[in-house]
This record gives sequence, structure tokens and C-alpha cells, in this order.
Amino acid sequence: LSLVAVVGRGMKATRGTAGRIFSALAHANVNVKMIDQGSSELNIIIGVQDKDFEAAIKAIYDIFVTIRL
Repeated sequence: LSLVAVVGRGMKATRGTAGRIFSALAHANVNVKMIDQGSSELNIIIGVQDKDFEAAIKAIYDIFVTIRL
């Protein structure tokens, strides 16, 4: 299992952040095995199979950095 942490101060106040993350992963055909959100709501940790790690990172990067919506 590989863990991917998505962290940001704006996550708490921005509606739809988790939806964007999981939608991006689904479109990249990455299966999520584990989800954990900290009580501060500043991070989400996602567990994916080792073979899907790079695809997960790319999908999340693309949805938040490459595509600014």
C-alpha cells in the first residue's frame, strides 16, 4: 500500500475538495483502498496499491495544479 497525503490550509473552507480528489482518481482508474481525514480538515490521506502510486500523484496534481478551476 502506498499513501498519498493531500494537504492544504484552503481544504477546510473549500467545498468539493474531496470530491475533486476522488473523481480525479476514478478517472485515472486508481482504486482507493484507504481514506483518512485529519480532525483539523487540513489533510486527506489516501491509500492506493503500489502500482497505482504514480498515476494517483499525477491525477491529483493535474486536478489541482495543472487545471485551475
